[in-house]
Amino acid sequence: MKKSKKDFSFYMFPIIFLIIAVFYVFRYFFLNIDTEIIKYGEMEDFFETKAILVKNELVYDIPSDVHILNKAEEGQRVPFGKKLVDIVKGDILQEDLKTKIEELDVRIKEIENSKEMNFFEKDIERLEKSIDEKVEYIKILSNQGNFEKISEVKAQLHTDLSKKASIGGEKSFSGKNLSQLKMEKSQLEELYDNNMQTIVARSPGIVSFNIDGFEHSLKPENISKFTIEEIKNLINSLDRQNNHGEEPKGVKIIDNFSWYLCMIVDENFLEDLEIGKKVKIEFKGYENELIRAKVNYISEPENGEILVSYEITDNINNYYDKRLVDIKVITNQYEGFLVSEKCLVEIENQKGIYVIREGMIRFVAIDVIAIDNGYALIKNIDNKENVIKLSTGSVKIYDEVVKNTDKVKPNQRLL
Repeated sequence: MKKSKKDFSFYMFPIIFLIIAVFYVFRYFFLNIDTEIIKYGEMEDFFETKAILVKNELVYDIPSDVHILNKAEEGQRVPFGKKLVDIVKGDILQEDLKTKIEELDVRIKEIENSKEMNFFEKDIERLEKSIDEKVEYIKILSNQGNFEKISEVKAQLHTDLSKKASIGGEKSFSGKNLSQLKMEKSQLEELYDNNMQTIVARSPGIVSFNIDGFEHSLKPENISKFTIEEIKNLINSLDRQNNHGEEPKGVKIIDNFSWYLCMIVDENFLEDLEIGKKVKIEFKGYENELIRAKVNYISEPENGEILVSYEITDNINNYYDKRLVDIKVITNQYEGFLVSEKCLVEIENQKGIYVIREGMIRFVAIDVIAIDNGYALIKNIDNKENVIKLSTGSVKIYDEVVKNTDKVKPNQRLL
């Protein structure tokens, strides 16, 4: 009888071991549970775009045919009254200066005599109609062979084109405002009366000899006057050209207290925009440093687009000579527990995750803050009263959470 019990024990232990081994093999291959550890992380809402830098810039023109001496250092920050450059006239400059002074004087009087700081749109329309009529008339005269009359009409056409340029072209207020024109005239008159002129800073700021021609029009006070189409065309134009000239056409002082970014964005971003809202901006190529900014202006939507302006007060001197920049605008930032999107489950319309605790699968209800690139940012539900009874506990950092949720169920014991 004793021998029989020994034989039974001898065979029983291997059988039990085999059953346990088979169970673990089965669990490994058929009930393999993939898990990950919960971490603390961040997500953000953002968009990337090109933007135009708008700054207060005070320009001092340097005429051609002058010798430039004692230039201030490019990018240097200078106080009020600091010498920027000495210029010495050439022999043939005097008559050219006189002509430019007279032209500036005419333009100043035109602006002062107009009811606004720009001519009326009706004047432009009238001139455009007159130009079109003269172009058609020239075609008719050409077919008739009346070349004497063509010369007369061409002269009239040239006059109309010059007037239109004064109203809407580079010579208009959109290119130069009244105070700037008066200052240019004063500078040229001073140079006309003296063989050498010393230009000094009339305000503190950053020195630059890179004049791109937009200093007079791209000013903060003009932002609300810009149209979406104007900014889009300017961005496309600047994207195709290099604004750095080989020879300085002037010197300018850039106010480095506050700068502005103008950009065109999709109308869908309106829900994340409001005047005064603070955001963070990353300039591409600027060592990934985040710059603080706030929404300064939002235009009315037009064809699904809006013009947005941000004011920057952080120090970004490295961009003093830039006009067009690539940026990333971070409209919202979130913090919370970070898990793979695969970890999310939904029971009774309640989102949650499966957490392994003490060998059991536990359902923990959560709120989803954001989802991006296969990951979910989650947090514990603040109001526990609305949480389903099946939920147990709360999410903690370093919790082990199940990824292949279809292989488990709540309150399942793991062997």
